[in-house]
Order: sequence, then C-alpha cells, then structure tokens
Amino acid sequence: MASNQQFLMASDQPRADQDIVFPTKLFLGTKAWVAAKGTLSTDWMAYKNNTISILSIPRSASVASVNQIGPKQVGAMDGPTVCPLKRRTEDDDVVAEDHTLCSRMTITLDRKTESALWVETPINQTTLACKNADHSVCKATLETSLFWRRSSLASATDDAGPGLAALL
Repeated sequence: MASNQQFLMASDQPRADQDIVFPTKLFLGTKAWVAAKGTLSTDWMAYKNNTISILSIPRSASVASVNQIGPKQVGAMDGPTVCPLKRRTEDDDVVAEDHTLCSRMTITLDRKTESALWVETPINQTTLACKNADHSVCKATLETSLFWRRSSLASATDDAGPGLAALL
C-alpha cells in the first residue's frame, strides 16, 4: 500500500513507538583515557534521536555518531573523526577542538561531573566563503537517549496518576 508521505521531514520526529533504541548515557575514564556515549540534546539539531561516541586518548579524541532519520530508520554512521586535543588534565577535563572553513567545534569532557559539552562557534565570518554561514553559537549536551527519557517520563506519569498524564 502506497503512502501519501514518502519522506519524513527533518523537523518531524517519529512517534515514541518508532524510535530507534539507542544506549543510555555512559561516561567512563582513567587518567589515560575518557569515553563518553549518549545523545546530543539540543534544539538546533535536525535529528533529535541520535547517538554519539567520544573516545579521548592522550593526544586526540575520536568521534562517531549515528542519527535516526525516519521511523525505524538509521542513517549512515558519521566518522570516526579524529580531533586534536587542545587541553587535557589527568583529573579534570579534556577539551578537543576541530574546525571547518566557517565553524569551530569544541568538545569538553568533564570528568568530575561526568558530562560532555559540544559547542559549534562561527569563525572566519568576514570571508567571502562564510558570508552565508550560520552566525550563531550552537551548544549541545550529552544526555540519555530519547527512548529512555520517554520511558522514564511514561513511568513518572503512570506513578502520578491521570492528572499529570493529561497535562503531557
């Protein structure tokens, strides 16, 4: 049976029962390495259900990711991309940085809070090649995947009774 809608727009999100189940957030590390996995969570990303893996060793960080591109559909794997480390301490944070012509990507892994921050900052905005580039700073954090967040929310509404469920 043919469907009237052949393509899912990036802004349309699949229903919860059509989510790809990506792993929960994970943060591990020693003095020699740090690994973080989870979903980049922010408003500016086209695909809200995604998973990203970051492995930082003494001189670089490798980043790979996968996005859910439609109902029960996974896109191609991006990466692994190797980013040089800008700063690294044995006990605190690891900062990796890479850039394209018009933007700089900075990944900060904080060992103490077991958190990750992804920031994309515009650069070279006065060059002709970047005249139409996005001029805003974009930030994202590493969180538990959509499926598990929705499952937690569903459990909370079941426990709270019909009043809270009606509001959601």
